[in-house]
Amino acid sequence: MNWDALGAIAELVAAIGVIASLIYLAKQIGANTENVAQNTKALVSDRDVSSNEAALEIIGLQIKDPGIAALMLKGSLDEEPLSDLEHYRYSLILTSMFESHQTFFIQHVKGSVSEELWAYYSRVFDAQCHMPGLIKWWKRNGARFDPLFVEYVQAKIPHDV
Repeated sequence: MNWDALGAIAELVAAIGVIASLIYLAKQIGANTENVAQNTKALVSDRDVSSNEAALEIIGLQIKDPGIAALMLKGSLDEEPLSDLEHYRYSLILTSMFESHQTFFIQHVKGSVSEELWAYYSRVFDAQCHMPGLIKWWKRNGARFDPLFVEYVQAKIPHDV
């Protein structure tokens, strides 16, 4: 057997080994990419659930406690003045509501909230931004929030109220 033929056979075996290694690596990369995509979807889903729970907690308080529901209605309609205690409680609830929505908004800006859930909460928030008492509260307290969120809210609040 000649050395040239042996060298050619060795090169052929090496080339086959390189091709096999590349095919194996490609399959591993594909599997890892799919894993990352699944983990990302799960993370977005978890964040959606977390944001949803925060929003529902505020609604749940109003369902469970007629006094809180009455306070929210009275404060939001702004047709009669709130007592000092009512004003304080109403402000705490709105602070919680706006903090929750701000967190949700920031998650949306970063792309970590599903578009469907964001669209829903954005519509709900739009409706709330037209309540006279909420507008009055926002004008006094809005500056403490993230500037990008402030810009977002300012675009939703009617300025003739």
